[in-house]
Amino acid sequence: MAVDVLVPQMGESVLEGTILEWKVKVGDPVKLNQPLVELMTDKVNVEIPAEAEGVLAHLFAKAGDVVPVGTRIAVIDDGKGDIETAMAEPAAAVEEPKAPPGAKVKASAAERPAEVKATAPVGGGKTSPKVKMLIRQYSLDPAAITPTGKDGLVTVADVMRSVESRAVKAGFTLGPIPPPPMPMPSISAAVPEERGEAEPKTRQPRVKVEIPTFEPLPELLRERRMPLAGVRKLIAEHMVRSIHTATHVTTFEDIDMTELVKYRRSIKQSFIDTYGVNITYMPFIIKAACTALKEFPTINASLTESEIILKNYYNIGVAVAREEGLIVPVIRDADKKTIVELAVELHQLGEKARTNTLTPDDVSAGTFSITNAGMFGATASTPIINQPQVAILGVHAIVKKPWVVDGQIVIRDISSFGMSFDHRLIDGHTAVQFLHRVHGYLADTNKLLLQLR
Repeated sequence: MAVDVLVPQMGESVLEGTILEWKVKVGDPVKLNQPLVELMTDKVNVEIPAEAEGVLAHLFAKAGDVVPVGTRIAVIDDGKGDIETAMAEPAAAVEEPKAPPGAKVKASAAERPAEVKATAPVGGGKTSPKVKMLIRQYSLDPAAITPTGKDGLVTVADVMRSVESRAVKAGFTLGPIPPPPMPMPSISAAVPEERGEAEPKTRQPRVKVEIPTFEPLPELLRERRMPLAGVRKLIAEHMVRSIHTATHVTTFEDIDMTELVKYRRSIKQSFIDTYGVNITYMPFIIKAACTALKEFPTINASLTESEIILKNYYNIGVAVAREEGLIVPVIRDADKKTIVELAVELHQLGEKARTNTLTPDDVSAGTFSITNAGMFGATASTPIINQPQVAILGVHAIVKKPWVVDGQIVIRDISSFGMSFDHRLIDGHTAVQFLHRVHGYLADTNKLLLQLR
């Protein structure tokens, strides 16, 4: 009989995935729990295992196809019945994920057309998801690319060399390298210092500036276009849905981190020696946020058209930047964990995010999110709420600023925190008080360290 291979539910708010690679071909024998296909979502890459032993009888989708949750993408013949009759029957049902309020709900599996949206397929070979995406974008033949990576891996550089080679074969050449810039004369004297002042008389220049002309780039190289697909497409859709769903407001407060900076500096080396990971400011920020969330329950909540859902568990999502796009792993029950436990788990989740080994459980069920733009030097930002949550805390760079302490101006380590919140549920005074409470915990390390559990 036919055993359907269905696209499973892959985490909160994930409605579809893109097929990256089939691990087996039609006619291949498959074993129970053998990986069949790799899917890419905006959150994680997922391998779908075989739920029965048999032979892969048919594929309904190919590499590059966008497949909604619940779609039948393949059939396994387990040898126990009439495969043709079973394949003609409708696919088995799979529970559809519930879309957040305000989101457009896609058709159910039974209502969807037999064909799914496809992009240019990527051939076989040993390649990473990014390389596969580049191959599709440039419409390359994977077999024509010479791999130079370890164990025959095709690298990004290999793909770009193939693109350049194709341009040369087509007769395109780049223009000459422009000469080094000539010394520029000062133009300050040519700008009137005050309105109404007469322009100075033109004089013979001491340095004559020749304006170079350049051969324009060939059309093939002037612009690089790529399909809005995969992770970036899904992130874009989630951002638009969040803006259209929540009433975004952002409140800011300057946070005095001086004592925490001193404390972290004093324990940094011994922490690495003892636990093998770096101690950042994030575990302290998570601990302060959890403590304050218990005092302001509407911030650790979600909102539907008819209900306010207050959550008595504290799963904190921490945004991680990666090449494929931002992702938000979740630390579950963060309020119950020590600073040490938070630091170690943050390190582990960060490594999994950067190596694309996160599981759906690692990125689901968050109740409140924190994003650290400060690690890239930002001093302010207005983050977008991660649906279906109702608030997100933006953390920024710590810089030295003049600060008044006991009537005296001193130099302190200051960071600006910005919290975006859904004004449909959270009033401004609640958001301001919450952020000020977080400040109080971070500014006083003694008060913060009392909240070890």
